Amino acid sequence: MSIQEFENKCFKELNFLYSSQEIASLCKYAYQEYFGNNWPSEILDKRRAIRSDKQKLFEDYLNQLTLGNPYQYIFGYAEFYGLRLKVGEGVLIPRPETEQLVDWVLEDFGRQDNLKLLDACCGSGAISIALSKHLDSAHITGIDSSEQALKYAVENDKVYQSNLQWIKQDLFDFIPKVKFNIIVSNPPYVRYLEKKEMHLNVLNKEPHKALFVSDSDPLVFYERLRYIFNKYTRDHAVMYLECNQYLKQDLIELYSPEFIVESRNDFRMNFRMLKLSKKQ
Repeated sequence: MSIQEFENKCFKELNFLYSSQEIASLCKYAYQEYFGNNWPSEILDKRRAIRSDKQKLFEDYLNQLTLGNPYQYIFGYAEFYGLRLKVGEGVLIPRPETEQLVDWVLEDFGRQDNLKLLDACCGSGAISIALSKHLDSAHITGIDSSEQALKYAVENDKVYQSNLQWIKQDLFDFIPKVKFNIIVSNPPYVRYLEKKEMHLNVLNKEPHKALFVSDSDPLVFYERLRYIFNKYTRDHAVMYLECNQYLKQDLIELYSPEFIVESRNDFRMNFRMLKLSKKQ
């Protein structure tokens, strides 16, 4: 099989799942993964046969993609904020939008010491570990109800030697033993009515518990986070939230006028983030 034949197969067999642009990216990810840093020279002549020791890797990759498996699950990792984090079935794949939430926290607190930070619904530990690399003396606690997700968080923590605290508990039962300076959260926020907008591989492969909330009560996690923010944070505390782009006004109404509310868009120019500050 040549590079050209591999690409032709990808475009033929994956067009029911992905756009042409996405398929081209999926091919590129395979080249980067299986050829390493030399991948541009390996694909320069697309008529050239893929080396025999790599043939099966490319064949298996395409087979896994046709089954709807995300490429991150196939490779066993996802890139997030310059980190390579282990992911697999049962854990939400970190998104680029969430990197911007990390950016916002570091803009405000990157030079402060001895912070106590809660990552609510921490999943693979992406936010916690990324922040720990830049907040050297911070005490960071990640909480999630999924045992499978926390296994990945603990594994990622060991790789990066972040020495964070991980708690397996439902957010609605969580009673902190300390008061935090910062809460950051990417909670479930997609309504079931929005399923039609999502990729089939997300719907079929990623954990619904980490994605979806009921249509009738879509702000349930944000209401709980408001309670925790009020009761278990210090003076001048701040909370950073990733949000559903369609629920901006509902969220602002939920938090105003109790808190100072700021919002930001993601790189696609969709509303995606809120910052809440306690009034003094």
